[in-house]
Amino acid sequence: MKNWIWAVLIVFLAVLLLASASFYTVNQSQNALLMQFGRQISVQKAPGLYMKWPVLQNVEYVDKRLQNYSPQPESFLTQDKKPLLLSYFAEWQVVNPGVYYARLHDQANAQTQIGDELRAALRSHIATMSMTTLIAARQQEISSPVMQAADQHLSNFGIRLVDLRILQVGLPPELLQATYKRMEAEQTQQANTYHSQGKADAEQIRASAEKEKTSILADAYRQQEQIKGQGDAEAASIYGDAYGKDPKFFAFYRSLEAYRHALSDKTVLVLNPDSPFFKYFRHSLNEAGK
Repeated sequence: MKNWIWAVLIVFLAVLLLASASFYTVNQSQNALLMQFGRQISVQKAPGLYMKWPVLQNVEYVDKRLQNYSPQPESFLTQDKKPLLLSYFAEWQVVNPGVYYARLHDQANAQTQIGDELRAALRSHIATMSMTTLIAARQQEISSPVMQAADQHLSNFGIRLVDLRILQVGLPPELLQATYKRMEAEQTQQANTYHSQGKADAEQIRASAEKEKTSILADAYRQQEQIKGQGDAEAASIYGDAYGKDPKFFAFYRSLEAYRHALSDKTVLVLNPDSPFFKYFRHSLNEAGK
């Protein structure tokens, strides 16, 4: 009796396993390849529940969602043989799962193939552009022809390139340092040129100012002498008029002026008392004596 129960249980489990092995599911993010002895039988792209022969057939799943490819920055030569460092990002999708699985089998091989095709297309396109043109180019001017060329080759592997973005265009580190040094040397040379030019301009300005100063001083001295001469002439005329009107008063005034200039606290004069210089002193003393 017990043996019969165990036999029924084993048969039930076998049927259950056989039934479970006869169905497979496909979700929305997958494509399913029904394989028989390593050969593709059919491709199921719609989600749902499907049947297969157990043991004889197996199912391989291919992801149909957008995948990304983002390598490390790579160096490419421009038309003028200048190395440039490019950082880029690509999105791709499996559109023919049968071809994709047959030629690439898995995602790792797909990433390698995509990298090879993108590098080849980038190298070919960048080689037609100068460094100046490439740096000044817009995103689409670089990515569109590269994407078109790479996508044409990748279609043979069941892959479609959805998008390609150039993230950054720069110089390799060793070339960047050389560029910095060259720019520094150019700026230093330009600064020295400005310094020399400024020094020459300063000398010229100083010379011009000195010349103008000499001219102004000479003109001022000429005007001074002219005014002084005019003043002396006018004074002489005034003195002459005064002398003509009252010679005695004029003589007296001139003597007072002489006394004022000649006599001071520290002045010592040794003169004869009868000297004409003391004419008015004698006159004053005589008047005082009377």
